[in-house]
Amino acid sequence: MRFKQVLLVFVLMAVATGNSAAQNISFKAGAAKLLYDQRYYHAIFGEGVAPVIPTFGVNVGWRDYSDSPYAVICNHPEYGLAFQIDGLADAVAIDGPGLGNLYCLYGYFDRAFVQTDRFRLGYFAGFGLANCFSKRYDPVTNPKNLLISTMINSRIKFGIQTQYQFTKRYYAGIGFYFNHTSNGAVNFPNRGYNAYELTLSLGMRDKAEIAKPVPAVKDDGFKPKFQFDVQASAGVMSNEDYFDYREKSGLGGDNMYFPKYSFDADVLYKYCRTHATGIGLDLFVTPFCDEISKYLYMYRLIDNPEATKEEFEPVAVGISIVHEMCYRNLSVTAGLGRYLYDNDGLGRKKKLYQMVNIKYHFPELGDTYAGIVLKAHKFMAAESIQLCIGKRF
Repeated sequence: MRFKQVLLVFVLMAVATGNSAAQNISFKAGAAKLLYDQRYYHAIFGEGVAPVIPTFGVNVGWRDYSDSPYAVICNHPEYGLAFQIDGLADAVAIDGPGLGNLYCLYGYFDRAFVQTDRFRLGYFAGFGLANCFSKRYDPVTNPKNLLISTMINSRIKFGIQTQYQFTKRYYAGIGFYFNHTSNGAVNFPNRGYNAYELTLSLGMRDKAEIAKPVPAVKDDGFKPKFQFDVQASAGVMSNEDYFDYREKSGLGGDNMYFPKYSFDADVLYKYCRTHATGIGLDLFVTPFCDEISKYLYMYRLIDNPEATKEEFEPVAVGISIVHEMCYRNLSVTAGLGRYLYDNDGLGRKKKLYQMVNIKYHFPELGDTYAGIVLKAHKFMAAESIQLCIGKRF
């Protein structure tokens, strides 16, 4: 990484360290292995090559030491803000500018499911933004960078990690994570950045104390129950078929933007305070399906003058298995769905879809909520990202 980028990290670390309100500060350094994709990696890095890149970051967090049932059940988890640099510019391209570094800022949640006086083993989940300031896709100067075409992208990170507290203030750890970055099909090209990351970390606490194991909660007043969610989502998508047609015609990549909607009804059984599982009925509306059909047909005509035009329909329906994890008023819902009917042109020859929904609830407003929904195929190819509002009954 360039000197000024490393200097930026140290400045941010110094600012974070000087924040006396933070309980935990940890510094991480590691390496990430990009997942190889034969559709485009060979054009950037060479045949069969998926680079390893350096990563460096800082986490500023707070442990929930309260006696809240959520805090006790979750072993007093840590939540906070993280800043990370992914050194994509260090992945040398065979020609052309290659890729630019990603500067990521995201919120995270760190929960231990095994904990002793000094040792913690748990999972880490984060969601936020990844910014790419240079070497993005450009139809003239950088046409091979099909991964990232926008400055601002979404960032998802999750994995497992261990910590060993070797003094009353300092601890070290190892983490293994999966990173995903894309713009959620708002703009093409959008192959996205997917990688596995291994890191070493060194952290310090603001108090000289060693966390003690938390006893199990015998009765926190929770009663199992069914819950019902009704939700509407909306976002903006670009037409990938229009982009592909322009590229293949030699006109240069371009984007056309259209609205995209979703409607969901879920019934879940909340069997403990922090988890619920159930099923959902999902309705997806793609108003620009005629545009998809038009440019897919024009794309095929370039190589096949006898190509026929497919007709698509705006509504797709699916059913999904849904699991929700919640902490206080924040919840994350993950769903694996199967299309019952799908002919909108977006998920051609795909039977399964995945959705991640991050929501913040407002109990004082009748348990309404607002959040972000990411829908994907093949567990990595984002179809859309939308804002949602909903109500829980």
